Amino acid sequence: MRASCILLCFFMFLAVSSAYPGKKKQYKPCKELVLYFHDILYNGQNAANATSAIVAAPEGANLTILAGQFHFGNIIVFDDPITLDNNLHSPPVGRAQGMYIYDTKNTFTSWLSFTFVLNSTEHQGTISFIGADPILVKSRDISIVGGTGDFFMHRGIATIATDAFEGDVYFRLHVDIKFYECW
Repeated sequence: MRASCILLCFFMFLAVSSAYPGKKKQYKPCKELVLYFHDILYNGQNAANATSAIVAAPEGANLTILAGQFHFGNIIVFDDPITLDNNLHSPPVGRAQGMYIYDTKNTFTSWLSFTFVLNSTEHQGTISFIGADPILVKSRDISIVGGTGDFFMHRGIATIATDAFEGDVYFRLHVDIKFYECW
């Protein structure tokens, strides 16, 4: 009888304790970085300065001019300089290499897949990113899916914001990187 009473009290305690969950765990980043990358789209006249190029376009489109109607169907590859500040002429700390695809017909949205290849005195290695980029939203998050070197198997979130743009030829992204898994 006594064992039954103790067992009943134990189960009642479990039922009551699960009904009032504790505070949600607050995640804190294990490492943070802020970087900028600068994209200069090839337009047929800026070959010396261009860091990106249209490699696929809708049927009949020109590979030096982005398609109309939200650039739907354009695929751009890039090899952009990464800097510690928003000045294009600052010494680069690495390269942003990858592609973006304009994938929506009714608004400016792209899909990003790229890697930061860092080669500076502070950081050596790569950080890989992937995700949707609703361009008209002031700041947006994309996933960090891994890395190498100083960023071996790191994962987290990168909050990107368009820091500047000049028509369809130049834009600069502010990238606030927060790693939540660091090895």
